[in-house]
Amino acid sequence: MEDNPYIGEEIVNAAKKVSGIKTIRLTKTLQEAISSLEENEYELVTLDLNLPDGNGIELLKWFTENKIKKKVFVFSTSTNLKEICLKYGAFAFFDKSKGFKDLIDNIKKAY
Repeated sequence: MEDNPYIGEEIVNAAKKVSGIKTIRLTKTLQEAISSLEENEYELVTLDLNLPDGNGIELLKWFTENKIKKKVFVFSTSTNLKEICLKYGAFAFFDKSKGFKDLIDNIKKAY
């Protein structure tokens, strides 16, 4: 889930190179993500916090309220929200300003 097309495509392209990942879908809004999650099964979610229609923490709360267990990797520049994200069930938090390497390395480890 990433509203910046460049960053979203970078994540998708890197994820395509990870063996074991079967389905990849890039969503740009909370509502689009929720619709996709209701219709499809995903093992892992990458989540930006600052989205056009709300904050990614709302999706973390949605997972909790609906008792949905997913590995959610938050990828954001809003590092001040790291503890809140972890409290609401994020598996890990990555500082977007430091680049993609740690995020992609951890996606590989998950598979």
